[in-house]
Amino acid sequence: MYTVTFYSFKGGVGRTLALANVGVELARTGRRVLLVDFDLEAPGLDTFGMLRPSEKQPGIVEYTSNFLESGVAPDVRNYVYEAHGVGREDGRLWVMPSGMSDHQYGHRLSRIDWATLYRERKGFLMMEDLKIQWEASFRPDYVLIDSRTGHTDIGGICTRQLPDSVVLFFFPNEQNLTGLKPIVAAIRAENKRWSRATGNADTDRISLHFIMSNVPDLDDEQEILAGLQDRFRQELEYDNLGCVIHRYDSLSLLRQSLFIAERPKSRLAREYRLLLDAITERNVQDRAVVVRALQSTVPAFSWRFDSSESQRLKPEDILKYHGRDGEVLYLLAMDLKQRGLHEQSEMLLNRSIELDFRSPQALLAQAEARLRTDNLERSSIWDEVWQAFQVSELSEDDLRKGIEIIRQVLPDRLDELVEAPACKALADYQWFAISNALLWSEAGLNGALALLSRYGEDQSGTVFAGETIRNQKCLALIGLGRFSEALRLFGAVRPAPELLTVHDAFNYAMAEWGANGEIPSDMFSRVIEVHKEAPSNDTPNYYQCLGIAFWAIGRSKEALESIERAQTQVTEKPTPHFSCWRYMNVNPPGFLKDCAAIRQLISGADVKPLFLQKQTRLL
Repeated sequence: MYTVTFYSFKGGVGRTLALANVGVELARTGRRVLLVDFDLEAPGLDTFGMLRPSEKQPGIVEYTSNFLESGVAPDVRNYVYEAHGVGREDGRLWVMPSGMSDHQYGHRLSRIDWATLYRERKGFLMMEDLKIQWEASFRPDYVLIDSRTGHTDIGGICTRQLPDSVVLFFFPNEQNLTGLKPIVAAIRAENKRWSRATGNADTDRISLHFIMSNVPDLDDEQEILAGLQDRFRQELEYDNLGCVIHRYDSLSLLRQSLFIAERPKSRLAREYRLLLDAITERNVQDRAVVVRALQSTVPAFSWRFDSSESQRLKPEDILKYHGRDGEVLYLLAMDLKQRGLHEQSEMLLNRSIELDFRSPQALLAQAEARLRTDNLERSSIWDEVWQAFQVSELSEDDLRKGIEIIRQVLPDRLDELVEAPACKALADYQWFAISNALLWSEAGLNGALALLSRYGEDQSGTVFAGETIRNQKCLALIGLGRFSEALRLFGAVRPAPELLTVHDAFNYAMAEWGANGEIPSDMFSRVIEVHKEAPSNDTPNYYQCLGIAFWAIGRSKEALESIERAQTQVTEKPTPHFSCWRYMNVNPPGFLKDCAAIRQLISGADVKPLFLQKQTRLL
């Protein structure tokens, strides 16, 4: 149960309307919500259409009066009613009104002396018992309290005793600033007292949210509003506003419309949802909040969030409330992994699997974690990746991760992954990255070729797509030693070198070298010609290809310079690259080894590229 008080020093800022809208939205998103009307002098929660009871209901005033008469806390269930038809899924909404709205209400209220209640009649314990009854009777996720305005005894109950969080509404003027200062100071003093008593200096017992409300939507040419905002921020000592709620001119407000339900696309409804996010972001008890906060720190999900939305919660608090929730444990494991806490991450990951959380991402993370163990369970790793790949909606990042895991432990099974539903459901823009990720073994080359064969040369209606598909197919075919097939990708007749791009000219040259054993100097010359006119890119693979092309036309000095540049780049940035010596992806040591072999070739040694050593395969 997370208790939030809505407070304003002055009326007219839309506090009660905001509370009602937030409460309804929480119930509509599956939360159990209790609304409590402590604005005893000007009650109003039970006047909203969706919150109105079917008959007059007793509330806070009657509850307190009965306690004063008997000395025993009454059963709170007799003072609360449910607003039916508001919640969705498991969401429900109850209201504890200020009291029965009859002609005797004012008389009953006037007989309650709150100072005497607390000083002589155990009012503090009555309120503590009330909180316990709320939780036991309704099990609410949220209790939202509408507090009266000004400096009052009830204000202290609502802002310091009952809440976990206080939402402070204000219109930016001098009166509100002056009135809020002692309220904010009192709450912070309560936080300090609690910190001293508990020894917990890292967390406030009561969180504060500052909400500027009923703000005119006008040009601030003279920076009047901006200046007041700065002054409020400095004097009330907060960093950022929770949100801003603008004045909204609509006759629907006369009917007390709950915009979040009746006009959900309106600007006011959007601002109420921002308010809801601000209020709930620190509530570690709320599963939806925890999932959202953790997802905002995990790369696979973080694109959904603004950086300002990331709210890092304490792992120990998350485990306290969600220690048996497999999805939460998985997300927390990924968050800890991001922080470099691999041992704790793997422990939580294993626990999430034990709790039968079997999302594709969790399975891939589990397989990835197994790579770091001393005893590699290759069959288990395969099973986890294969199971993850049964989901057709797998993201490109997840596909690449799965391929990377399998290429490290079972590279001879890479081609099998292509037959999984995840690969069969690839979008048009994904095939290039996925086929490129497969080029690590002969099986991977076959897998890439099978994948590419599903796409027509003119699939997107552009020349670029056709050339790109042909280029990828060519790489796979040359790597497999199927040189004649690679050449046929360019047509039945040998193309004129001057018509080819630098990539096509180089790949055609390598395929022709493999097919007939002769070095086609005209094609390699075309590579150098295009390079001199406009260098294609600046990668180790590019300079490795240039080294071979320069060697093929007898320019050994430039060949060695190109290979040296390729080696330098890989040494400075040791990441995997495609190697034209074997027509596969290789890790940095393998790439440097291939460059060393090319240097031998340039120096006159009797060596050949590794892809030429494969048996030629025919259709």
